[in-house]
Amino acid sequence: MNTLYISSCVRDGGLYRCELTEDGALRSCGVIPADRPMYAIWQDGILYVLEREPDAETHESALRRFAVRPDGAYRELDFRQSTRGVCAPHLCVKDGAVYAVNYLSGSVCRIPDIVAQHQGSSVHPTRQEAPHPHFIMEAPDGVLLVTDLGLDRIVAYDAELNRIAETALRPGSGPRHLAFSSDGKTVFCVSELSSTVCMYRYDGAGRMTLLDEQSTLPKDYAGESTAAAIRVDGERVYVSNRGHDSIACLRAEEDALVSERFLPCHGTGPRDFDIVGDKIVCTNETSDSVTVLDKQTGKLLSALCLPRPLCVTVLPPERRQMESVGSQTP
Repeated sequence: MNTLYISSCVRDGGLYRCELTEDGALRSCGVIPADRPMYAIWQDGILYVLEREPDAETHESALRRFAVRPDGAYRELDFRQSTRGVCAPHLCVKDGAVYAVNYLSGSVCRIPDIVAQHQGSSVHPTRQEAPHPHFIMEAPDGVLLVTDLGLDRIVAYDAELNRIAETALRPGSGPRHLAFSSDGKTVFCVSELSSTVCMYRYDGAGRMTLLDEQSTLPKDYAGESTAAAIRVDGERVYVSNRGHDSIACLRAEEDALVSERFLPCHGTGPRDFDIVGDKIVCTNETSDSVTVLDKQTGKLLSALCLPRPLCVTVLPPERRQMESVGSQTP
């Protein structure tokens, strides 16, 4: 049995606690109310949640933190904290500090008081008219990596948000998310607008060397599609395609990517997904569904209806060892 939280990005939504069984059945067993949650991560017994726009006056996004017990009981640890920007779609935690990116206002924030503002644009007339940071993560060497969809750049920062390196992508790519190989030597970047994956050797200190770039779509596909989430599982790289409504599977070789197969997501608009053992749990934003697929065949194992599901957060098995954190139950 695995425990997951699925964010439902509507005003009366929240973080739905779900249980995934060995045979792939997914059921909802509680909810932490939240206002249009965009993204959530689990770290050290704490669920970190980004709300899209809880402040109607400033329109700024906000961070909330919940301590959660294995039985689903939870308590909020502090008050909402602003991300100092508009529409925060991603966050990470490094050495206890929380960092978030603000897509519409084009900034990176170390909550609550340090902001790095991006400047510029790229070639797409409506999606790259300004900077649009979409993702932030800590690299294996402690550097913070930010993808800016609007600038076609991967920007590297230190803990104080001093810029230390940049990697440029092909104009019009629209870099969205990153994922590292298990050994930390290779980083993969999925680009939303070009529906491609770039494979880089990670040289350290935020520097990267391009090894290969491959499409996430079938060669004969001529429709509209945008890539979204990326996950690495051993030597396989998985990417969700919104439009083609599939999850692409590519094999990572020493310095190249090889397209292997495309799994149907059994919904529309697969924004996020995660791999849980031999299963894939996928949030289909535009069909209001969460689907569970067999990782090898793409067979639909189960489905759950949720309004505008955006993010999958999988809790690790060691959550059972967490201490008691309160008695409120969702």
